[in-house]
Amino acid sequence: MTVSGTLWKLLPRPIRETPADLVAVVGAVVATNVAVFAPIVRETALRIPLGLVFVLFVPGYALVAALFPEADGSAGPDSTTDAAVDREQSRTTSLSTAISGPERAVLSLGSSVAIVSLAGLALNYTPWGVRLGPVLLAVSAATLGATAIAAARRRDLSPRNRFRVPYRRWTAASRTALRGPDSRADAAVNVLLVVTVLFTVGGVGYALATPSGGERFSEVAVLTEDDGELVAGDYPSTMGLNESRELVFEINNDERRPVDYTVVLAQQNLDGDGNETVVEQRELTRFDAQLDHGQTWRHSHNITPAATGDTVRFVWLVYLDGDVPADPSLENAEYSTSLWIDVDDEASSSA
Repeated sequence: MTVSGTLWKLLPRPIRETPADLVAVVGAVVATNVAVFAPIVRETALRIPLGLVFVLFVPGYALVAALFPEADGSAGPDSTTDAAVDREQSRTTSLSTAISGPERAVLSLGSSVAIVSLAGLALNYTPWGVRLGPVLLAVSAATLGATAIAAARRRDLSPRNRFRVPYRRWTAASRTALRGPDSRADAAVNVLLVVTVLFTVGGVGYALATPSGGERFSEVAVLTEDDGELVAGDYPSTMGLNESRELVFEINNDERRPVDYTVVLAQQNLDGDGNETVVEQRELTRFDAQLDHGQTWRHSHNITPAATGDTVRFVWLVYLDGDVPADPSLENAEYSTSLWIDVDDEASSSA
């Protein structure tokens, strides 16, 4: 007995009796995760073919294997189990869990797309978002769970009734389909059909294997306090020179990643001719915030007019990741909000 054979014998019996196709499913899950997360491997093109196979087939195959553990009987006997045991098993086992090979393949493809789509839909409402890492981990967990159920259900069947992948029969059928036509034209049509299906399935799989991050944005708002509650209203319309009013600036991070925010608060004086040409801009203050995805941050601060005018606008200019230009403006800010206030040096200094 070889060393590998000895090691195999030392493994627990449930592992040694796990069908080869389910072992391949576990191997595909492990290989795909390594290709995506391993520091060196993830930079290679290996992740693309593994991702396509994983997204298009592996999770659906595991689910179908869990739902339909029996062979359909068309593959012929795969073991030398005692005939009396087979007859007893056939009396006690329902045939409703047996499907044909083509049905199993089609259901595996459809189920895989459904599982990945549902995982993405569920993650869209979580702080992790629809990103490759969370989607892969969620689908991997579902696949391994279905594989464990499939292995347990097959062990409950007699060896003769357990589903086994009929590799030799499928290979012979494929050769017949390619070599069997009466003419070369028929063979060429078959090949073209196979290539077309592979390209179509591959395109869909690539799109699913590299999910987009979804819509990314930040919400910003200026709030005031009304009876202890923050509201988007009740803003001051007139203020006196050097008079201060307390406001609250709010940021909600929905960028699907941690973000360092810089907020520039400035007072702009406009020309007053009905347009929004900025005659003068004075920066009043800046404040920073570091937010994870899904976090909301509120900052209480005072606005104090530094110049008078009938067309004064206070602007909150928001920049991400410290990328603040030398001349902040509404045009180069990634997000912004503003508040119009008449500033009069004779206005009351009371709030």
